[in-house]
Amino acid sequence: MTTTKISQRIEEIFATAVAMDQSGRLRNTIYCLEDQIFIMNSDQTVILKFQLRKSENVFAHPISFRANDYDSREFYEKDGKIIFVTENEGFKREKSCKTPGDSPEDIAKLYADYPLIRTNSVKLGKGIGALLDEALSHIEISAPGKQLCIQQRNIYSGTVLTLSRTEQEGGLGLDSVVQDKIVDAFEPIGMRTNDFLALFTFIDRLAFFFPSGEADYCCVRSDDPKMSLEGVIALCRYDLLGGIEAARKEVNPKESTKEAGHGREKSQERGRQQGTNRQTEEQQQPTERSSRSRRN
Repeated sequence: MTTTKISQRIEEIFATAVAMDQSGRLRNTIYCLEDQIFIMNSDQTVILKFQLRKSENVFAHPISFRANDYDSREFYEKDGKIIFVTENEGFKREKSCKTPGDSPEDIAKLYADYPLIRTNSVKLGKGIGALLDEALSHIEISAPGKQLCIQQRNIYSGTVLTLSRTEQEGGLGLDSVVQDKIVDAFEPIGMRTNDFLALFTFIDRLAFFFPSGEADYCCVRSDDPKMSLEGVIALCRYDLLGGIEAARKEVNPKESTKEAGHGREKSQERGRQQGTNRQTEEQQQPTERSSRSRRN
């Protein structure tokens, strides 16, 4: 059994993930693998990656835990559980928690399946949150005429909020000269408001990268040495939630076809086994589909 002790900076990453989870902004799970930390939200629409510094010790063993379970900077894994250790006043407390279903290796592979987008870069600051309506579930980002446009729509009242760059320094929450590099105009693409705002919990300024053609995800990055990160965010179409796995299948259609075929075989088998219950099942309400599958 090897106990892991993390640095102050890594503890800040974990603590921020916990704060996002407990606030309900972005419920998430943390995955640690060698010199990388991945954070994926429970809806699987965001994966963030943090790279350990050369001066920081790598994780000797893969570690994963739900952010809300995090309890101490000292922990170890045993028999499929993560145990957080705290010592005080001559006592030692151990908090034992179940580990998530996906392994750190699973998440690292999932993240690696994305070609990182580095076109149509837009730099935004935390202050933009004051201009958005958090009660509206989504934002739309577009670049008509290669000019940034951010909108929110209230589909019930018809109200539309539109954010555009000002000519003055610091537009849209930035304190420095605007440095958008939009090379291709692109049509409106959607992102969940909570996902967008949660990213600024880690760092005040971020660069976003949007696809020139059709894609179901965009990328985000911070080069600030205090909290360098990069990540992928699943985009939404027509106010429907897209998932990281669904976006990956857009990138790798052969794998999607293979999984679809396997799914049909499983479906046919279930149909044979449950044929006598078909009438009852048709009367039941449909259950919510996983965010790892395409929602049309």
